Amino acid sequence: MDRGSLVDPLWVNENIMMSEEAEQMMVVYDDPSDQRSLSLDDTSSTEESPDQTRLSLETSNDVVPYIGQRFPTHDAAYEFYSEFAKRCGFSIRRHRTEGKDGVGKGLTRRYFVCHRAGNTPIKTANESKPQRNRKSSRCGCQAYMRISKITELGAPEWRVTGFANHHNHELLEPNQVRFLPAYRTISDTDKSRILMFAKTGISVQQMMRLMELEKCVEPGYLPFTEKDVRNLLQSFRKLDPEDESVDLLRMCRNIKEKDPNFKFEYTLDSNNRLENIAWSYASSVQAYEIFGDAVVFDTTHRLTALDMPLGIWVGVNNYGVPCFFGCALLREENLRSLSWALKVID
Repeated sequence: MDRGSLVDPLWVNENIMMSEEAEQMMVVYDDPSDQRSLSLDDTSSTEESPDQTRLSLETSNDVVPYIGQRFPTHDAAYEFYSEFAKRCGFSIRRHRTEGKDGVGKGLTRRYFVCHRAGNTPIKTANESKPQRNRKSSRCGCQAYMRISKITELGAPEWRVTGFANHHNHELLEPNQVRFLPAYRTISDTDKSRILMFAKTGISVQQMMRLMELEKCVEPGYLPFTEKDVRNLLQSFRKLDPEDESVDLLRMCRNIKEKDPNFKFEYTLDSNNRLENIAWSYASSVQAYEIFGDAVVFDTTHRLTALDMPLGIWVGVNNYGVPCFFGCALLREENLRSLSWALKVID
């Protein structure tokens, strides 16, 4: 008797249904009514090795994008896909938009892709302009979600018409994905706090620790990093870069009017903005004339409020007690600025 005849037909049907269901979870979802060729980049690779492809299905089915899923706006679709990506271990970005010809049609289709989609084009070398040799994170990943604008009887809405969650790179763990730039955000309330802390002159590390204590989170688990805070402080200074430097110069001039023995010098850049400044009080000038045989110039400090290295001239008096000779604020801690600071003391 043929051994195949001994197989239970019910068991076969169940296994066929299970295999079909598994296959549906692994294939690229696509709506036949909205077929479009997806080209993430002219240099993107569409071939993937099976052992390099990883599909994250750790989330429940009700939070996985599916064909026909509806959203009131394309921003709502982006937020949904972004949350899905965060749970899976990657982030997304807006890739391409499409629209129909005709008045009033506007945007009709959008693509959201993995942050590692496409490939960075090779830059041509330019000897006159320095290039940063920073390695790109893009590797031709083909994961994406496509939404299309549908207008029927009611108000227009956006529907998912294409979705693929195949990745040709390793997905991040939950404790790592939060470090991706897309998920590092500083709220308006936190920005106000950081600005207030900056005016007090405390360091960025102290700011981070204070906010961790205020929010009752473990060290390193704020939704932003020290680098984000430094970039934010830099953006604050760019709003009015001359405000603080003008106040500093005004203060030095006022002291000079009251005390002729007060000394200060400064340099301006090509844009006529304050570059370096050094000052010394009358008592410090007198101490330098007496005990200036040996001088230490220390630049290990940095003012958080101005984000400038602070150089301090110190020495030792005849009692072995450190004495202060003067200080300087430098825009950059380079050879040119340090040479200027060392000449100023003389």
